[in-house]
Amino acid sequence: MPKNTPQFLEYFLEDCLNWSSQFSKKSMFGWYAIYKNWKVFSLFINDIIYFKVWENNITFFEEKNTKPFSYKKKNWKVWVMSYWELPEDILENREELGVWIERSLEVSSKTKPKKKSKKDLDLDQKILEELLKIPSWKVTTYKNLADKFQVHSRRIASVMKMNKHPDIYPCYKVISHSWNLSWYSWPDWTNSKISMLEADWIKVIWWKIDRKFIV
Repeated sequence: MPKNTPQFLEYFLEDCLNWSSQFSKKSMFGWYAIYKNWKVFSLFINDIIYFKVWENNITFFEEKNTKPFSYKKKNWKVWVMSYWELPEDILENREELGVWIERSLEVSSKTKPKKKSKKDLDLDQKILEELLKIPSWKVTTYKNLADKFQVHSRRIASVMKMNKHPDIYPCYKVISHSWNLSWYSWPDWTNSKISMLEADWIKVIWWKIDRKFIV
């Protein structure tokens, strides 16, 4: 390991990952991208480890109340990346860490989704139509929807991601159970989501929604 490698990164690579030929890292602008078999799954930024996130694994991060990496651009707009902070308890659990790595690697794989049955498609439509019942000044959570339709929160996240008509079904009004903004699939997703929520008179403070706005 090069001498200029940050100490915490060295600990992550050597002690947590058991550094071997299947792993590699690349320095860029003071950050480090970490790869397994040439697929990036993690970023190391300012002594914090972030894992790649998409609809297949975002709920695991939300349940741990972690947050995505964000930074201010030159125009002072906040840019949020699809990398969320790795929970400390996962870092210390080698077996569980391997599972989280594989989930983040799946994000890079872009596997073709299986064709859904008519029953699943009908349920997806019912979930989307439920969004139309949310008052304009309110939001709901993945967990609330999951409880109502008796499915896992990941199913709700998948339906929101695949929403082909966000102009009709307001998926931006679905947030995480921890009241954080959570994922939004449009480009520049956080800024878009904040703008639409604020247009509905919903206050957003540090990417979090006040409980009084949750239905």
